[in-house]
Amino acid sequence: MNQEQTMNDILNIVEFLKERMVTRDEFQQTLLETKTEIMTHVDGFVVLHQKLDTELVALRAKYDRLEGFVKQLARHANIPLEF
Repeated sequence: MNQEQTMNDILNIVEFLKERMVTRDEFQQTLLETKTEIMTHVDGFVVLHQKLDTELVALRAKYDRLEGFVKQLARHANIPLEF
């Protein structure tokens, strides 16, 4: 490769990089948007986790209530229960 071709290649690369580079403001805006998107996803996950906790509490209460009914019926019918 001759020197002129090498210089042309370097200039082409520099021009390519210059056309595609972002400014500091563009970078910071993109970073802010990315942080916002991540926080939105984390918030959604937290809400989903809270709903799951609420559902588990409700199911546990229902299970305990049904178990109490079974014990009451067993006592009434004189049926020993084994756990």
